[in-house]
Amino acid sequence: MSELAGLVLFAFVSSVTPGPNNAVLWASGARFGFRPALPHVIGTALGIGVMATAVAGGLGAFVTAVPAAELVLKAGGSLYLLYLALRIAVGGAIDRPEVARPLGVGRATAFQCLNPKAWIFVLAAVSAVRPAGLPIAVGSALVVATMMLVVLPSSAAWAAGGTLISRLVTGDRSRRALGAGLAVLVAASVVSLWI
Repeated sequence: MSELAGLVLFAFVSSVTPGPNNAVLWASGARFGFRPALPHVIGTALGIGVMATAVAGGLGAFVTAVPAAELVLKAGGSLYLLYLALRIAVGGAIDRPEVARPLGVGRATAFQCLNPKAWIFVLAAVSAVRPAGLPIAVGSALVVATMMLVVLPSSAAWAAGGTLISRLVTGDRSRRALGAGLAVLVAASVVSLWI
């Protein structure tokens, strides 16, 4: 039970702290509202589950053994985040959803594969936090399920936070300023990947 509690705590802290995906969830909640951001929330959990399954199946050893793989992940993730920041910045007021749309389940699932923070989260959970007293397959399945279940509420909290702030900010000018601020937050998360 203590190993499971440690896994839940690790998954919560890793998933709720700021990072590229959470910044995009915040921006999506602010721009479109909570309900339209739900597919992104679900896609985040699915993406983490797919990645954790792949890492448990041997992909983690490859990423650790080939330093170029980590560089490709960082570069691809950075480019995608800069693209999203640009879309948020040029979108104008947050209440103009015709400019862009929130990530759907498929795109949010794929986005996790470009998110270096997600890779670090998954690699650490599968290799270091997997319960040692269980067979590898059972322990890995427990890690995958726990991560997915914990990611759902933490991702939803970021989307809800964005929705709340957008309701508190009224007026076209302040909404544009909020959109610009969210774009800067997403772009700044790129810097944190390279430090």
